[in-house]
Amino acid sequence: MLKQNDRCTGLDYMEETLSYLALQGWYDIDSAKVFNLLSATDKRRSTRRAHLLRLQTIEDEPIIRPVSQQLYHLRETHVCGVCRSIKLTSLRDASEDFGIPNFGQLFRAQIEEDWGHEVSGLMLGYDQNVLLDSIFIKLQNGLLYYRPPFHNPTSVERLGLDCKVEYTNANQGIMPESHNICVRYTQSEENDLDNTFQGGVPSFPVLYFSWTPPNQILQFLERLPAGKALSTFSKRCQTTQQWVLCPQPQEYAVVIPTMLKDLHGWADCVDRFIRVVKQTNKMHIVPVGAIVGPAHLVRENAASGAIDSVWLVNNHVDLDTYWTVY
Repeated sequence: MLKQNDRCTGLDYMEETLSYLALQGWYDIDSAKVFNLLSATDKRRSTRRAHLLRLQTIEDEPIIRPVSQQLYHLRETHVCGVCRSIKLTSLRDASEDFGIPNFGQLFRAQIEEDWGHEVSGLMLGYDQNVLLDSIFIKLQNGLLYYRPPFHNPTSVERLGLDCKVEYTNANQGIMPESHNICVRYTQSEENDLDNTFQGGVPSFPVLYFSWTPPNQILQFLERLPAGKALSTFSKRCQTTQQWVLCPQPQEYAVVIPTMLKDLHGWADCVDRFIRVVKQTNKMHIVPVGAIVGPAHLVRENAASGAIDSVWLVNNHVDLDTYWTVY
């Protein structure tokens, strides 16, 4: 596996070096074509037909300069697909279907963190039963994140994670455990960054959802605490044909965090892997924008059925190599 990983890494570094030299002026026209470093105009000028026309009209060959083909830019992670089989569902139904026993408390705690205690109380009220039946959410089927590749940090790639919601025969909602994620946290009294990987915590996603706040929230924008803001957008009203301000949908994820097994995340002295423990009883909600990207966790003992099992964090082998071997 390590030989395959080194081979793929060497090829990626060679491609990155040739692309860099081409952008700096040291290139061959054929290599520029292979690495897709030509603009649309230069691609048309470098075809065989264009070359024959220049020979007939006795024109000089054009000077072709490679350009960077940057398709994406770094931005926050966001959801990309709505569950079509279920249009809207209440917090109570989602709590029962997906096994989130304290969904209402988790939702209120996250809204208080986003908007403050006063505004969240004015919008959500203080009755927990009313909250569970009055808040309706949309279930999400996809997640998009942007990152610079490890072997080519000068570019940005867009990757998607499949989190399609499925229902079992017992009418219980599940999201297949097809991936793990790394969630970014800010330091606080309750959150010790000694339990994170540079501010990120490997987590197990349970559910992705979005919630659109009611328009009444616009009346309390001035009461938001310092440093807090609400994203809005303009929409034309079909009745009055005037532009009105509307709140943006809020995107959240219910996750199960992990905790470092050893003090300060020390790696094992034999295999040099870092181990984390799944904390099933500490489920909470995080904004989707706080998700850095996927994390690769491998169960230490595949036969173990313990709820809070131990997992290895893959920090050695590239994922492409891992899936090629396994």
